[in-house]
Amino acid sequence: MSVSHWRRVKQPLEAPRCHTVVIGAGITGLSAAYELAKRGQQVHILERHTLGWGASSRNAGFLMRGLAENYAHTVDQFGRETARLVWQWSQDNLSLLRSRYAIETLPSYQASPSAIVSMSASETDELRRSAELMESDGFECELQTMGSDTLWWNLTPELALLNPHDAAINPWDMVRRMRDVLVERHGDQVTLTENAEVTGITDAAVYTAEAMYPCDSVLVCTNAWASELLPKTGSPVSPNRGQMMAIDAPGVTLNASYYLNRGSEYIRQTLDGTIILGGKRTFREADERTSSSAVSADIQMELERYAHSLLKADFTVLARWAGTMGFSPNGLPIIAKADELPGNVWFCGGLTGHGMSLGARTAQAAVMAMLGEEDAPRIMSGS
Repeated sequence: MSVSHWRRVKQPLEAPRCHTVVIGAGITGLSAAYELAKRGQQVHILERHTLGWGASSRNAGFLMRGLAENYAHTVDQFGRETARLVWQWSQDNLSLLRSRYAIETLPSYQASPSAIVSMSASETDELRRSAELMESDGFECELQTMGSDTLWWNLTPELALLNPHDAAINPWDMVRRMRDVLVERHGDQVTLTENAEVTGITDAAVYTAEAMYPCDSVLVCTNAWASELLPKTGSPVSPNRGQMMAIDAPGVTLNASYYLNRGSEYIRQTLDGTIILGGKRTFREADERTSSSAVSADIQMELERYAHSLLKADFTVLARWAGTMGFSPNGLPIIAKADELPGNVWFCGGLTGHGMSLGARTAQAAVMAMLGEEDAPRIMSGS
């Protein structure tokens, strides 16, 4: 990132020294700051825009266990141990959000199961095998062959795998709760500065156009924008846009948060009856590899067509928006030391569209790795 000649400050303001600067005030950054403060550290969070500006407040609000792919597919790709680890992390992630931030007390919180819906014989076989493997590994799930809501009535899926203890929420409510709890419990240790774009990192400080922040360590939690600060460590993370819409469809009922087409599309219903629908990124996959948060006419049109096919009802579009996800090469989070920079600089991100489900737990592991308490899983090194 560059700063114009006109905005450079010859003698930048020097902030009080802290133990760690966390860059990014989304789910991972706020979680990391809490973990550090809990250990007695002084922390400064720097956010380029405002609280939760990226995908943290722009997602569909799914708090679901696992990854986009099902458990059996993950076992086939990475092995049983890694699949078990990731599913346990996502389960621990939701437990952490409930116990630390009491998100279940927020008005928008829904104790709603998530359902991975199969529309093909091959995926049906995978879901049946997933259920067997999950139950064997201690993860409660259910196989569903019929349902009474709008999706089951119109789509007649072959099978769905239910995660009965998942949830859904307004993500902006959740991010604000995370900030409020952080300030309430550790306000004397943590400072959040918004509209503070980082322009440089050295072994002794982090710089913005107006100030320098002396510190011992840096944790970069910018996800899709990681390569702007960490050209090597952040390069595996690619920005991908996810587009969504909110619609009013009188008479439609959805009893779960649904994942379809192997996670490419997703739909749920909020407590006030609003339908949240997203996806169709693969319809223009190359165009959607972007950090732009603008919506595109093509994808929005596809989402409308998909809504008609799923709901078979008249509806009114209430809102259209997009968020930028940070995809890792293998779909797993990345926790890595940024060796291209001097000092103790780390990266935590690459959550591949599952920051709600993995962000808090991944940040916890990143802090432990950065402080030398426990190594991060090798498969999450990003290399």
